[in-house]
Amino acid sequence: MILRKIAIIFCLMISGVFYAQNLQFSQVIIVSNTDQTVPTGKVWKIESYQQQQIGYGTNSPTTSCTDLNRPRPYYIDGNTYNDIKGTGWGSSSILYAAGNTFPIWLKAGQTCRTSCSGDFLSIIEFSVVP
Repeated sequence: MILRKIAIIFCLMISGVFYAQNLQFSQVIIVSNTDQTVPTGKVWKIESYQQQQIGYGTNSPTTSCTDLNRPRPYYIDGNTYNDIKGTGWGSSSILYAAGNTFPIWLKAGQTCRTSCSGDFLSIIEFSVVP
Protein backbone atom coordinates (compact mmCIF):
# COMPACT_ATOMS: atom_id res chain seq x y z
CA MET A 1 0.00 0.00 0.00
CA ILE A 2 2.79 2.42 0.91
CA LEU A 3 4.71 1.51 -2.26
CA ARG A 4 1.59 2.19 -4.32
CA LYS A 5 1.23 5.68 -2.79
CA ILE A 6 4.91 6.40 -3.43
CA ALA A 7 4.54 5.22 -7.03
CA ILE A 8 1.53 7.49 -7.58
CA ILE A 9 3.30 10.50 -6.07
CA PHE A 10 6.39 9.77 -8.18
CA CYS A 11 4.28 9.56 -11.37
CA LEU A 12 2.57 12.86 -10.55
CA MET A 13 5.91 14.53 -9.94
CA ILE A 14 7.35 13.20 -13.22
CA SER A 15 4.28 14.25 -15.23
CA GLY A 16 4.50 17.73 -13.69
CA VAL A 17 8.10 18.06 -14.85
CA PHE A 18 7.18 17.27 -18.44
CA TYR A 19 4.32 19.75 -18.58
CA ALA A 20 5.72 22.55 -16.46
CA GLN A 21 6.56 25.80 -18.19
CA ASN A 22 8.29 28.90 -16.94
CA LEU A 23 7.71 32.44 -18.05
CA GLN A 24 10.61 34.79 -18.59
CA PHE A 25 10.10 38.56 -18.90
CA SER A 26 10.62 39.72 -22.48
CA GLN A 27 9.43 43.32 -22.89
CA VAL A 28 6.73 45.91 -22.22
CA ILE A 29 4.36 46.54 -25.12
CA ILE A 30 1.89 49.34 -25.78
CA VAL A 31 -0.96 48.39 -28.15
CA SER A 32 -3.20 51.05 -29.68
CA ASN A 33 -5.87 50.80 -32.38
CA THR A 34 -4.06 48.43 -34.77
CA ASP A 35 -4.48 44.67 -34.27
CA GLN A 36 -1.41 43.12 -32.63
CA THR A 37 -0.90 39.35 -32.44
CA VAL A 38 0.82 37.47 -29.63
CA PRO A 39 3.86 35.81 -31.27
CA THR A 40 4.57 32.08 -31.13
CA GLY A 41 6.41 31.12 -27.93
CA LYS A 42 5.09 34.19 -26.06
CA VAL A 43 2.22 35.08 -23.73
CA TRP A 44 0.92 38.57 -23.02
CA LYS A 45 -0.38 39.89 -19.74
CA ILE A 46 -2.63 42.90 -20.31
CA GLU A 47 -2.21 45.02 -17.20
CA SER A 48 -4.52 47.93 -17.98
CA TYR A 49 -6.51 49.87 -20.56
CA GLN A 50 -5.96 53.62 -20.64
CA GLN A 51 -8.23 56.03 -22.46
CA GLN A 52 -6.93 59.34 -23.72
CA GLN A 53 -9.80 61.25 -22.17
CA ILE A 54 -13.13 60.40 -20.61
CA GLY A 55 -15.82 62.34 -18.80
CA TYR A 56 -17.52 61.28 -15.61
CA GLY A 57 -21.11 61.52 -16.84
CA THR A 58 -21.88 57.89 -17.63
CA ASN A 59 -20.62 54.32 -17.73
CA SER A 60 -22.50 53.56 -20.96
CA PRO A 61 -19.99 52.53 -23.63
CA THR A 62 -19.63 54.03 -27.10
CA THR A 63 -17.44 53.29 -30.11
CA SER A 64 -17.02 56.92 -31.17
CA CYS A 65 -13.57 58.41 -30.47
CA THR A 66 -15.05 61.91 -30.50
CA ASP A 67 -17.46 61.15 -27.64
CA LEU A 68 -15.19 61.85 -24.69
CA ASN A 69 -17.94 61.43 -22.09
CA ARG A 70 -18.19 57.63 -22.35
CA PRO A 71 -15.83 54.67 -22.03
CA ARG A 72 -14.67 53.07 -25.28
CA PRO A 73 -14.26 49.33 -25.88
CA TYR A 74 -11.11 47.34 -26.54
CA TYR A 75 -10.99 44.18 -28.65
CA ILE A 76 -9.58 40.69 -28.04
CA ASP A 77 -9.83 38.24 -30.94
CA GLY A 78 -12.40 40.52 -32.56
CA ASN A 79 -14.71 40.44 -29.52
CA THR A 80 -15.72 43.70 -27.85
CA TYR A 81 -14.96 44.31 -24.16
CA ASN A 82 -15.57 47.36 -21.99
CA ASP A 83 -13.66 48.30 -18.87
CA ILE A 84 -16.75 49.40 -16.95
CA LYS A 85 -17.86 48.81 -13.40
CA GLY A 86 -21.22 48.34 -11.70
CA THR A 87 -22.96 51.61 -10.98
CA GLY A 88 -26.03 52.89 -9.17
CA TRP A 89 -28.60 54.74 -11.25
CA GLY A 90 -31.55 56.80 -10.06
CA SER A 91 -33.28 56.67 -6.72
CA SER A 92 -35.66 53.74 -7.28
CA SER A 93 -33.64 51.28 -9.36
CA ILE A 94 -30.06 50.17 -9.75
CA LEU A 95 -28.32 49.48 -13.04
CA TYR A 96 -25.50 46.92 -12.94
CA ALA A 97 -22.83 46.61 -15.59
CA ALA A 98 -20.29 43.82 -15.92
CA GLY A 99 -17.17 44.68 -13.97
CA ASN A 100 -14.03 43.70 -15.87
CA THR A 101 -10.76 43.22 -14.07
CA PHE A 102 -7.14 43.06 -15.12
CA PRO A 103 -4.83 41.32 -15.73
CA ILE A 104 -6.00 39.49 -18.83
CA TRP A 105 -3.73 36.75 -20.19
CA LEU A 106 -3.44 36.10 -23.94
CA LYS A 107 -1.77 33.09 -25.54
CA ALA A 108 0.14 32.87 -28.83
CA GLY A 109 -2.04 33.67 -31.84
CA GLN A 110 -4.55 35.85 -30.01
CA THR A 111 -5.04 39.48 -31.08
CA CYS A 112 -5.92 42.71 -29.30
CA ARG A 113 -6.37 46.40 -30.02
CA THR A 114 -8.13 49.52 -28.75
CA SER A 115 -10.93 51.52 -30.36
CA CYS A 116 -9.10 54.81 -30.75
CA SER A 117 -5.55 55.90 -31.57
CA GLY A 118 -5.16 57.88 -28.33
CA ASP A 119 -6.08 54.88 -26.14
CA PHE A 120 -3.71 52.01 -25.28
CA LEU A 121 -3.42 48.62 -23.66
CA SER A 122 -0.40 48.26 -21.38
CA ILE A 123 1.05 44.76 -21.85
CA ILE A 124 3.91 42.72 -20.40
CA GLU A 125 5.27 40.08 -22.79
CA PHE A 126 6.76 36.85 -21.50
CA SER A 127 8.69 34.14 -23.31
CA VAL A 128 7.50 30.59 -22.61
CA VAL A 129 10.53 28.59 -21.46
CA PRO A 130 10.01 24.79 -21.41
